[in-house]
Amino acid sequence: MPDVRISELPAANAPADTDLAPLVQSSGSFLETRRATLAQLRGAVLADRGAHVRDYGAVGDGVTDDAPAIQAAINDLKTKGGGTLSFGPHVYRIASAISIYGATIRLQGAGFTEGPGPGQGTWLRIDSTGFTPFTFTGDMARGSAVRDLAVVQQHNAAQDASWAPTGYDYVFRVEDCYGGVDFDNVFLCAVNRGIYARNSGRVDIRRLRGQVFTTGVEIDQCYDIPRIHSLHFWTFWTSDDDVVRWQQANGDAMVFRRCDGVFIDQAFALGYRSMFRFASSTAGMTTKFYIGQAYVDFCQYGVWIEAGGTDGQIASLTHQGEIFNAGGPPLAGGIGLYVNASNTRLHVGNLRIDAVEDNAVRVNGSGNRLDIFSLRCVRYNYRNNGATAIYLADSGGNAANQLYLGAPPLLERGNGGGLVNAGTNALCAAGAPAGRAARPGLALGSADTGLFQPAAGALAVAAGGAEVLRVTSAGTLTFGDAPGAHALEVAMPVSGANHLTVTGGATGGQVALQAQGIDANIDLGLAGKGSGLLRTVTPPTADASTAVATTAWVRAQGYATSGGGAGAVTSVAGRTGAVTLTTADIGGFAAAAAGAAPVASVAGRTGAVTLTTVDIGGFAAAAAGAAPVASVAGRTGAITLTSADIGGFAAAAAGAAPVASVAGRTGAVALAVADIAGAAPLASPALTGTPTAPTQAATNSSTALATTAFVWARPAQRQPADATAGGGNARGSNATDWQGSRDQATQVASGALATIGGGGGNTASAAAATVAGGSGNTAGSANAWVPGGQQADTRGHPGRGAWANGCFSTPGDAQAGEFVLRRQTTDAAATVLTLDGLAPGAGNLLSLPGNAAFAAKLLLVARQVGGTAGTVGDCASWGRDILVRRGASASATVVLAPGSATPVAPSNGGDSAANSAWKMAIVADTSNGALAITVQGEANKTINWVARILSVEVVG
Repeated sequence: MPDVRISELPAANAPADTDLAPLVQSSGSFLETRRATLAQLRGAVLADRGAHVRDYGAVGDGVTDDAPAIQAAINDLKTKGGGTLSFGPHVYRIASAISIYGATIRLQGAGFTEGPGPGQGTWLRIDSTGFTPFTFTGDMARGSAVRDLAVVQQHNAAQDASWAPTGYDYVFRVEDCYGGVDFDNVFLCAVNRGIYARNSGRVDIRRLRGQVFTTGVEIDQCYDIPRIHSLHFWTFWTSDDDVVRWQQANGDAMVFRRCDGVFIDQAFALGYRSMFRFASSTAGMTTKFYIGQAYVDFCQYGVWIEAGGTDGQIASLTHQGEIFNAGGPPLAGGIGLYVNASNTRLHVGNLRIDAVEDNAVRVNGSGNRLDIFSLRCVRYNYRNNGATAIYLADSGGNAANQLYLGAPPLLERGNGGGLVNAGTNALCAAGAPAGRAARPGLALGSADTGLFQPAAGALAVAAGGAEVLRVTSAGTLTFGDAPGAHALEVAMPVSGANHLTVTGGATGGQVALQAQGIDANIDLGLAGKGSGLLRTVTPPTADASTAVATTAWVRAQGYATSGGGAGAVTSVAGRTGAVTLTTADIGGFAAAAAGAAPVASVAGRTGAVTLTTVDIGGFAAAAAGAAPVASVAGRTGAITLTSADIGGFAAAAAGAAPVASVAGRTGAVALAVADIAGAAPLASPALTGTPTAPTQAATNSSTALATTAFVWARPAQRQPADATAGGGNARGSNATDWQGSRDQATQVASGALATIGGGGGNTASAAAATVAGGSGNTAGSANAWVPGGQQADTRGHPGRGAWANGCFSTPGDAQAGEFVLRRQTTDAAATVLTLDGLAPGAGNLLSLPGNAAFAAKLLLVARQVGGTAGTVGDCASWGRDILVRRGASASATVVLAPGSATPVAPSNGGDSAANSAWKMAIVADTSNGALAITVQGEANKTINWVARILSVEVVG
């Protein structure tokens, strides 16, 4: 088509990469027109620039799955050293997983309009489950980012009281990047779970907004500081009461597990169970977190700490805990600051808590220390049940909980509830340093006046830098100066029954010093030291009151004379000087002396009288009655008795005549067994009749005979199988049963090689099953074991352990357990781990009973042991927290956490280059009603997989 203007050319259809265009290039000193494809032109023009998803086939119509095109763009950028991948102002449907691995990719949107659904700007639409939309993994993904785009998910459930969100996985997962991935200006609209980061330090999240239902942000194994700034979760999608109240019962805005020093500022969340939840994982807990400014609105818990050892700081936080759109009542069990752990440390600058059911601040556990500078509690004790603004649990024998306040708290509209609960060993106080007299620790008015602690167990008051009062734990008070220079001291009595009361008086009245106490009569003692005297004012000479008489007052009175006059004694018995009184000087002395005259005579005699038997009446008769024996056997003197002197001796002696013969023989007779009727030889006695023997003590373990009474006294050792509850059914081959009681005949070690170590009512009914002790336990599967406790059941799982301390209604409905699963793989086929290492079936999976929920911790390790590829010894491991439930039928089995069944690479270390293709997934087996751990190896690699699952199980 020569000599045609460009404007005259026909319009082109949609350009394609293979379309040709003219291009004028130099050729030596001339110009030459050449052809080029659009792909060639784009490659040249856009060299070293970012890519756009449309160039890789993304449609952006909200219907086509654009995930493969986006993945193709990422893969292309990976070959070019990474870069920015741009999205236009369209709706891109994501229906399959997208992975950013081995490259630094920045996903750049065109902004968005805040609203309940796609508007202007870049929107990512997700409407199917079972995969993770975006995963950043590997150290080369560090530095990647997501910016200026919105995400919306589809939730079709009717918005009524039964509403729940669709179980989508996290939109963004950052796994094992070992460094930062940034999220800036991202909008999550009607999203079930937002961002999850693990083993990736320095994650930076800024200007994150939206309405997220279950979890907004979750971070674990972050060993370098993550940051969250300007987070705003609000009802952007809907303010429906049922939706928001579901969030209040189930949703957590932010969850932190092992985080080292997370920084959070300018955060707001409305309508959640918790805004800040500090939990734990196998990696540990959060330490040194910092919350700058936070506003918690319509949430059950503002700050919820459930991991022991958590510590951090909060600058300013406001909490409001009402039920959404209910007119004011608070959420049941709501608490503004809730510590349900031990040994935590928390420093809070400014804390306001409004609208809680009972306590604004609650601290359970032991050994916790909280410091709150400024506290305001409004509308607490809503139920008017006497709840206090602060509740500190009694720690029992463990370290006590402590809460220190920096200023008097402001308590408002609390229905009269106090500040802190009584009946606890916890401490709630305003603390101050010990200080000294010159600079008291708690100063009042000036730096040298206030309270200080001079020594342990003592409190003192300083005024102007000088000590004026001290009180000790022994009850001693000193006034005026430091001890030793003080003016007054009050000492605690040995017994506190009695005390001294000093009472002041009104104008014109007296003051009183009085002994008081339990005793009816109490002395009041006043004494000087050593020979010191008690001195007081001398009353007037004429005073006749109850005033104390001093020696001066007494001397001033003189002694009374016969004339009644006053003055000193001038004579005694009419004489002066040193007077010696005689009997004549004492009136009536002669008469008194006469009445006391001495004995005149004894036995009619005077002088020194010696009494004889004659002088004692009746002595002769008494002596005669005590006369000695006169004779024995008619004789006196030294008598020797003979048999004739003893009556009946001859007859008695005749009855004791010697034996004439034994067994018909005389002389030295040797008896044999045959000579004694009924006798049996000692070597091999053949006893007949009903022989008896002494019953030994129950603790005897010698060669002594065991009587039936001895055996019945040791029921745990006898185990006579009698098919009744007494002895039980027959034991299994080579089984051992040492329990002493049972309720049913089946409660025995009936399995081959089974063992019951003791207790009562236990059953070990399968081969090599073991119950160590306890009561009511059942090990009913091969190699299963119960270490003890009460009412545990291994439920037919081979090789598992189970233990409990009772049940709700059926043994095994409230127990803990342990499972070990294994398999070997030689290719990349998905393989389910089993309890016996064989192909999966109904009997070797971790199956759940009907209407049950298991919470579990998984530890999985894999090691290459052979094969033509790879290196023997390569290994990897995974760790996961799991929540799985089953309804009435196997088809109603679902894994709730983790929320995705997508296979993931190793998470706990290992050689990522060697085993990056090894995968693990956690899925629900709806055919067998089981939890299935599915692994995926590699071709030509023989890999042994072993998993340990620790469980807690509730049924019913």
